[in-house]
Amino acid sequence: MKSLLPLITALLLAPLAALHAAEKNHDKPNILLIVVDQMRSTAMGMAGREKVNTPNLDTLATGGSRYLNAISGCPVCAPARASLFTGLHPLSHGVVNNELRVRQDSGSLARSLTMGGYDCGYIGKWHLDGGSRQAFTPPGPRRLGFDDYWASANCTHDYMNSFYYEDSDPKPKWIKGYEPVFQTDLAIQYLEKKSRRSKPFFLTVAYGPPHDPYQVMPKPLLARYPWQHIELPQTTSRYVPSEIMDAKKQVLAGYYAHITALDEQVGRLMEWLKNHQLSDNTLIVFTSDHGDMLGNHEAWYKGQPWRESIGIPLLLRWPGHIPEGRVSSAPVSLVDLMPTMLSLAGIPIPAGTQGENLTALMKGDESAAPESVFISFLPHVAVIPNPPFRGVVTATHTYSEDDRGRPWLLYDDAHDPLQTNNLISWSNRDNPEVAALQQAMHAKLAAWMKRVGDTGENGDAINDRYMPGSIGGQMPIPKDKEFERLRAQLEE
Repeated sequence: MKSLLPLITALLLAPLAALHAAEKNHDKPNILLIVVDQMRSTAMGMAGREKVNTPNLDTLATGGSRYLNAISGCPVCAPARASLFTGLHPLSHGVVNNELRVRQDSGSLARSLTMGGYDCGYIGKWHLDGGSRQAFTPPGPRRLGFDDYWASANCTHDYMNSFYYEDSDPKPKWIKGYEPVFQTDLAIQYLEKKSRRSKPFFLTVAYGPPHDPYQVMPKPLLARYPWQHIELPQTTSRYVPSEIMDAKKQVLAGYYAHITALDEQVGRLMEWLKNHQLSDNTLIVFTSDHGDMLGNHEAWYKGQPWRESIGIPLLLRWPGHIPEGRVSSAPVSLVDLMPTMLSLAGIPIPAGTQGENLTALMKGDESAAPESVFISFLPHVAVIPNPPFRGVVTATHTYSEDDRGRPWLLYDDAHDPLQTNNLISWSNRDNPEVAALQQAMHAKLAAWMKRVGDTGENGDAINDRYMPGSIGGQMPIPKDKEFERLRAQLEE
């Protein structure tokens, strides 16, 4: 009988061992979502448009797929982020501009993944909690399902003097040095812990740069791009004083330096996954919330319908599932990533999600591409000289109307990628081909408005409905008194 004990023990433990092995080799991918702030789609080496060094992003694109027509449906920080994590358009999630709190009663990416067996962690800029940018976002529904790990501040862009809140601790922690490097350190620490667990993980790393301030970084990083050698894009007017041209070059130098610094942090994360044999079973998604005008078309600020503002990088890599080296011209909106990532992970998509499930497209089926995506920024904001807008982007054209329903911009992106020739112009007033194209694009826009429940309110009405108390279309940004007290105490 004694000799049978090892055999009996082995038989009893075999199912548990098999179950543990199955969990360790789960078929659900880990997901690493990297979101940067205000990076336009052309500001990558592989894009061939702007001279910025991004070797790690280029490698990521080579190992996966790149989307030339990736679009921020609402090119402002908080609205875009809310769409990314809820799969809803702004009029549905309620964040039509910055400093508004996202709805917590709808489906969300992290909540769905948590219910599907994932550990969900978040590191970096949040900007979805409204109120003070310095305030603590407590555990619970306001974190939209990121319950496993939290190392975030609502919104801070002081990259050399930053802070964050960790998990349930309401006291801020201060960051020494360049914020993205520290955040990558935190991400690697989190990945180390997750690599010893059987459950799949979903980690979002939300970096603040290349959002302004453009010069706030270690001096050696900024020195990589001497501003005197910066080449201005072709859509920047040359008919301005030389000091303005110099200022634009200095802005671009800092913008590019931030991007190259971020590229190095992406490289660190990719190297860690490779060294820990997690590359093959990790879906990496790299994107931005929106772009940045930076003086192109003589326009500054985001929230505008030109490609510099709405165009974002989108790279996906998952060996064996996402085609390698593929470049797609399919229009893809940020709001589509939530249902698509859930589908790729084999997780049910919540009812009411407005983004499209583009899994077939992501796996290589170009015939599954959307015909168009919806773009809008609806509040009337005093600091933006151009009107609120609604529009659509297809694989070949960009069209927008102002908030009174008047045609504003129409570009043939296929033949005019720099968007230098607005077809809605006096010279085309009697051109039947342009008139027919404008009507076709207007019909697509009308269909989108019906689809997302947009009744066509003008910017002032949107301000009154969604942002009571706003000033010039912007919500006041209150200070957090306890944070200010602790910051002052630190500086004494």
